[in-house]
Amino acid sequence: MKNPFVYGKIVGKENFANRRKELELVKNAILSGQNVIIYSPRRYGKSSLVYNAIQELDVVSIWIDCYGIISKKELAEKIATEVVRNWKAKKIVEVIKGLFRNVRPKIRLSEDVEVEFSLEEEDKAFEESLELPQKLAKRLKKRVVVVFDEFQEVAELEEDVLPKMRATFQRHTDVCYVFVGSKRGMMEKIFRSTLSPFYNFGMHVTLNKIPREEFKEFIRKKFENSGIKINDDAIDKILDVTECHPYYTQMICHRLWFNAFVGNKSVSVDDVVRTIEEIIHEEADAYVTIWDELTLSQRKVLVALSKGETDLYSAEFLQKYGFKRASNVQVAVKGLLRKEIINKVKDKYVVSDPFFKLWILRRHTSS
Repeated sequence: MKNPFVYGKIVGKENFANRRKELELVKNAILSGQNVIIYSPRRYGKSSLVYNAIQELDVVSIWIDCYGIISKKELAEKIATEVVRNWKAKKIVEVIKGLFRNVRPKIRLSEDVEVEFSLEEEDKAFEESLELPQKLAKRLKKRVVVVFDEFQEVAELEEDVLPKMRATFQRHTDVCYVFVGSKRGMMEKIFRSTLSPFYNFGMHVTLNKIPREEFKEFIRKKFENSGIKINDDAIDKILDVTECHPYYTQMICHRLWFNAFVGNKSVSVDDVVRTIEEIIHEEADAYVTIWDELTLSQRKVLVALSKGETDLYSAEFLQKYGFKRASNVQVAVKGLLRKEIINKVKDKYVVSDPFFKLWILRRHTSS
């Protein structure tokens, strides 16, 4: 039997944890041709949300993973390659050549087709690749949905990238664009700043943690439907520790399910506690590495957040944690956000990894 708890990758409907409201919101936006901007911290299930929305619609999807992209050329190649893979033509080489007017792409044919451009053709290739989704929509006579995953990475490229993308995309009548990002500050700068080419380019969707009662029901059904008993106290313990974080909740449930499946087919609070200890022990070396690379001010802020402090700039906080001025706290917070060790959720800063938070607390309970 397959483990019903899946994490660390895009999951389909069977393993997707609810989010019916957000799912309907994204589906309706796509159907109406509305561009969508989705952001939340990493591992909240943004990509799975978009994937499941698209799966329920009669559309053609183009998925562009922007993480790690370092040039316009690479972005152009990804867009061109994904469009060509959906073109559905027998003489694909001739099709590719006919799609471009001012560049001569290289074509690699192995298990699948890949399009490459020369560095000298970068600018022209980029501009022409941006037009391909609309051409695909006309070719297939269907709506095309282009998903840019981790879109904030694109903003780090050359200054003309965002203006050219906006100028091209706004002309496309048969293409819906979905922009997914995990760095909220950068995504808001791209889509909410009046100085940005993408200002107000689509509907904003902020993905928060899954509501506790919804998650409880999801967990209970997944265990019980696979023949594993679990009581409410055990589920509450799981969610108390993970704070309803989608990734970490699925992770611990995955392990608990496996142990129960090969064991006595039940999960108790003691099982949850024991599994938490195992995870913290296994991740200890990684946590030590992270901790050692932090400044003293960043460590102080992390300890404070782990203890539930919320007002990081009050006089009382500064005195309690040994900060001379609020600006020192601000610098530390920015550094932790940049490293994604903390996230801002509903105007509050939280430690991204709940097990790292526990590791910190156990070493600073008397501080």
